[in-house]
Order: sequence, then C-alpha cells, then structure tokens
Amino acid sequence: MDKGVFGILKFALSREIEGMKFYQEKVKAVKNSDVKEVLEQLSEMEEGHVKYVKKLVENVEKGSSISEVKVPEQNPDFFKKRETKEIVGGKVDDIVSELSILRMAYLIEDDFMHFYSDSAEKIDDSEAKKVLKMLSSWEKEHRDMLHTLYEEISKQYWDEMGFTPLF
Repeated sequence: MDKGVFGILKFALSREIEGMKFYQEKVKAVKNSDVKEVLEQLSEMEEGHVKYVKKLVENVEKGSSISEVKVPEQNPDFFKKRETKEIVGGKVDDIVSELSILRMAYLIEDDFMHFYSDSAEKIDDSEAKKVLKMLSSWEKEHRDMLHTLYEEISKQYWDEMGFTPLF
C-alpha cells in the first residue's frame, strides 16, 4: 500500500463528507429556488464523490489498482443549463444570507480543487495522479459554477440596493 496515496485519499474522503453535509444542511436554509437547486445538485455530486473516494481507499488498502474503480458519471448538462438560467428575485435579507452560503460553498470547492491538484503534483503514482487531476477538474467545475451564481446574485443584490461598490 502506498502510504502517501492512502493518506491523501483518506483525507479527501473526510473532506468530501464534510462538503456533502454542508450542502445537505444549507439546502434547508435557502429560499431562492435557483440556489436551492444548485445546492441539491452539489449535495448529490458530493455524495457520488464520497462513494467514489471510499472505493479508491478500499482498493488502496487491499493493494488493488485504483484504476479498477469505476469513475462515476458527472452531469455536465447541469452546469450548462445553470449558466443560461435567469435568477429569480427574492427578499433582500434572503439574498444576503444566500450570498454568504454561496461564498462558503465556493471556498469549499476551491479548497477541494487545490487540494487534489497539489496532491497530484506531489505523488509519483501515475494512476493516482490521473485520478486526483480528474477530481480537481470536477471541483473546478463546481467552483466556477458557484462563482458565476454568486456574481449573478450579488449583482441582483446591489441593483436592489441602488448601489454598486467599486470592487
């Protein structure tokens, strides 16, 4: 068993579980149907990541190849559909709360992306490197979609306030 790969995957598993739980919890707190849909979808995706990484850990523990683990299908259409969707308005207080949740979600995905990317650069195992780069690209898709949604809702908020900060 490669202790470096095993350690990376065990840490990744705990982080993916945290991310999944974050989305499951926050989906209950939002009122905007678009934000709720995004968080529900991310919760499902993170659940898929948890199952996948768990299988990777099991294979490394057994000394089996991680390339034997079937890669879960991603739903790229969700992100494309999300890009073209109009944001439905809401109460200003709800918008502020949802911006905070989206910002936290963005930071989680950004952290995941960098963790997987940085880990891939530090290991020699070519199979593990490939898997970690793939996981990093998935997290990048999540992060970028959350950033776009955050920007859209932020613009809506500042339009509602009649003011646009200079940042």
